[in-house]
Amino acid sequence: MGAAVSNQPCPIFLINLDRDPDRLAFMAKALEKLGLGFTRVPAVLGLAMPEWVKPYFLDGDGAIASKLRVGEVGCYASHLVVARRMVDEGIPAALVFEDDLELPEDFTGLIAETLRVAPAGWDIIRLSNPPKAPFVPVADLPGGRDLALYARVPNNTGASLLSLSGARKLLRPGLRDLQIDEHLRRPWDLGMETYGIVPAPIRSNIFDISTIDAMDQRSLGRESLMKKLARRHIAGPGMALKHFNWQIAQLGAIGWLGATF
Repeated sequence: MGAAVSNQPCPIFLINLDRDPDRLAFMAKALEKLGLGFTRVPAVLGLAMPEWVKPYFLDGDGAIASKLRVGEVGCYASHLVVARRMVDEGIPAALVFEDDLELPEDFTGLIAETLRVAPAGWDIIRLSNPPKAPFVPVADLPGGRDLALYARVPNNTGASLLSLSGARKLLRPGLRDLQIDEHLRRPWDLGMETYGIVPAPIRSNIFDISTIDAMDQRSLGRESLMKKLARRHIAGPGMALKHFNWQIAQLGAIGWLGATF
């Protein structure tokens, strides 16, 4: 759907549930306005996933083996499907979109420049994640933005640039016990070389209702504080040490000091 135009920096994969045609139409119109084509990837609905995805979440009997809710499994599995497609087709880099985004008018040029200046070996560049902690700029980008290294990776998986190496890392075998947004906040776990654009160029979650939340018959806005904290997987001392070691490896001692104090 929506074949790429000649000035498109890279392919776009749009994750969209079959039951959400209105969201698909909204995103198609937004991308057409920018002259961008895309490929729709049918989102995984709950446990209705391809056979090869099941070991990430299910046991041999097809029951959930991870700690994730059904909707969270579907969300993570959908991103794995995109990563597998990139690996199978040898796609060097792609934009991975969920279907509730607001895109800036200068988006095409911004992504082209980001790909030009991105350091070798990058795996993922976050596009819809306003940082809530200090960051270290590594390259200037159009519109007063920076390509940056995070001291703490922010949440949200609405939009990102994913490289082929990042896709391979995302597909590493192993049971997934964290929601994908929480897992990607821990780049040391999969070895993801993570960057972001600051300020974030894309606004995500622009619709009132999350289809994943509706699938689990819950609304994050009505969750109790205790449930919210449990869902966020608050880090213990061991995780804090891993985070610290990652910060030092990413930013260096001087960069870490500058981002922390």
